[in-house]
Amino acid sequence: MTSIVDVTVVARFSAYQTAQKVKTGAEPANTVVVFEAINAAMREGKLSELGKAPEGDPDDFLSIHTPGRRTSRERRKTDQLSWRPTYGQLNKLDKVWKAHFKDRSQFINAVLDDFLPELRKQRRPKQ
Repeated sequence: MTSIVDVTVVARFSAYQTAQKVKTGAEPANTVVVFEAINAAMREGKLSELGKAPEGDPDDFLSIHTPGRRTSRERRKTDQLSWRPTYGQLNKLDKVWKAHFKDRSQFINAVLDDFLPELRKQRRPKQ
């Protein structure tokens, strides 16, 4: 299974795996991290919150901010993240995300974005 996720989520994903390796001695597989994020979102009842579009101005006739709609012309920075759920696990997931998200990739990106800690600021090398 491959999901398209925001580049910042991919960087945070990698940093989380490295931090877990330092902490526990073993780097968790991609599927483990994705499942941890999904389980946390389900446990905390956050799916409907994570699937909501940003609130627009109530006086606007048309909403500019819609999930999946680009609001600028810059190229989107995304990457693919591979994870391997079983068919049974996919069936369970497909029953959950469809009520709140446009597609499975948007669902995975949202739960990972909520679950993963922010990146630490990088130090600039001494020159």
